Amino acid sequence: MDEAEAKRRQADTRADAQIDTGWPQRLNRWLALTTGPRSRRLAQTGTWTIRTMRWQLQARDSMARMRQALAQMEPLLRLPFAAFSLPALGLPGAAAEPQMGEYTPQETARARIIVNPTSGSVHGADGVRELLETAQWLSEHGLPTELRLTQRPGHAIELAQEAVARQLDIVIAAGGDGTVNDVIQALANYTTALGVLPMGTVNVWAREMGIGLNTTEAREVLLHGARRKVDVGRAGTRYFLMMAGIGFDAEVARRVENSLLKRMGLKLLDYLATAGLLSVTHKSATIRMRRQGKRRATKALMVVLGNTRLYGGAMTFTKRAIADDGWLDMVVVQDGGLAHRLGVLGRALLKRPAAGQKVRYDRVQSVRLEAEGDVPVQVDGEVIGSLPMTFSVVPQALTVIVPQNAPPDLFIHEPVAQPRSETL
Repeated sequence: MDEAEAKRRQADTRADAQIDTGWPQRLNRWLALTTGPRSRRLAQTGTWTIRTMRWQLQARDSMARMRQALAQMEPLLRLPFAAFSLPALGLPGAAAEPQMGEYTPQETARARIIVNPTSGSVHGADGVRELLETAQWLSEHGLPTELRLTQRPGHAIELAQEAVARQLDIVIAAGGDGTVNDVIQALANYTTALGVLPMGTVNVWAREMGIGLNTTEAREVLLHGARRKVDVGRAGTRYFLMMAGIGFDAEVARRVENSLLKRMGLKLLDYLATAGLLSVTHKSATIRMRRQGKRRATKALMVVLGNTRLYGGAMTFTKRAIADDGWLDMVVVQDGGLAHRLGVLGRALLKRPAAGQKVRYDRVQSVRLEAEGDVPVQVDGEVIGSLPMTFSVVPQALTVIVPQNAPPDLFIHEPVAQPRSETL
């Protein structure tokens, strides 16, 4: 590159910088000169529009730089976790058996713990040892319990199906909401009850029901909790316990699903960053709804179908949902600007009912959703596909074990009787 060309590029760079840094001052001067209320509102709207566009570009650049840096650091970041590989657990039979760290009680098992060893706080030897001790503790307190580790995606479903076939009383999902969702695929419409040891990243079901987030508290619920029959939702052929999301939130989950941060155990960080970016950039889609022979179409950012209320561990969209009433609560968030999006998010964070001219709240037992383009679907935080899809409720299909003092406004039916063999 010759000297003249270099000088020209430097001049262009300086000019771009002046444009980039000069617009706030010019807008502020314009704002100061406007006197009428309409002119000031127009000026303020223009100011915030340009600021939002700049924030959007900065967020995109920051995310790109962060992902590039993490990709370069991944080999180094993985080294500390190598010491936690399952062959080093040192548990009985770990050296010779392919299913390391598992446990079988001396008495005939009545319960089975199914654990995803890579989920949340389970990751590593300490988490599996804690579950081994939990299985032994439950066995010593009158509930003979075996421990089984998943080895691949979908293995939790197979292990739960085995437990149902053996007519075990309880299957205990140890992990996050994804593990819980896998387990209910086998338990729905059977008498085997679902128990939970929350060891995932967010643990929405445990938080909703008031199950302690440490193993010592959660295992007490397995022994002394109440049994309730609850509904499950169905998205296509997949059951869900808490909610299904279509559009914005499913797109966030899809982007995070195979991300580098998730593989390094930083799923929540990646989720928050991606959600923040998409809250500005995500485009709505035309969604067609068919229900009870009636059709309607709407431009929507997202649709939430809730069997329960808590969303993402910190928000509420389906504020009036009841877990055993035979209905799904449906919230349709229609297209709108940044103020509309922030308003919907703010009400959800404050756990207030979704409301506003561009928010529809309804209850459904079955609804068919179709869309123009690729609109993803997630259930209980796991992406399962895209529209078109039929969503429905299966009343009283699942038995769950929850604390005796679980929030009473989540239910309309009384707890069911506990089997005599489990009266401790």
